[in-house]
Amino acid sequence: MDMITCRARIGGQAPLYSYRVLVPLDQLTPLRRHRVVILHAVTPAGRQPCTRLADVLAPNRWFERYLAMHCGLAARLNLVSRRVEAIILHAIFPEMTARLVPPMLQLDHDPGEASHRISGIDLNAAFDSLAPRIETLVAADLGLCIDNQRRAA
Repeated sequence: MDMITCRARIGGQAPLYSYRVLVPLDQLTPLRRHRVVILHAVTPAGRQPCTRLADVLAPNRWFERYLAMHCGLAARLNLVSRRVEAIILHAIFPEMTARLVPPMLQLDHDPGEASHRISGIDLNAAFDSLAPRIETLVAADLGLCIDNQRRAA
């Protein structure tokens, strides 16, 4: 599965950055595409329709919203998706050492904005397989490794 990792500078004097992992819509299963939040990643080829990692990881029962809240799935899905996102981001951007991706990260240096397209395992509806292993999950479990070929997004 292809993903786009982004590091974007947030305006201001201190070097504050926002980090995201977005999944292009063409990487989602066809049944899931019409159910997700659509965001656009800016790439050299233009704006590409994508979605959040949480919508990709979510089990099919998540889209039956009335069940999601009663089962406590929302909080667990948020935790797992933020942890998986942090693992992916750390593999690409070594300065991202947080266990869960923060809304913004202040750095002591200014590395600049960056965007990379990477490949990993298929994460469509992977919540149920990843959640029990979330404490021991590493980049290699997601199909990422140190030598992962990064391409400009």
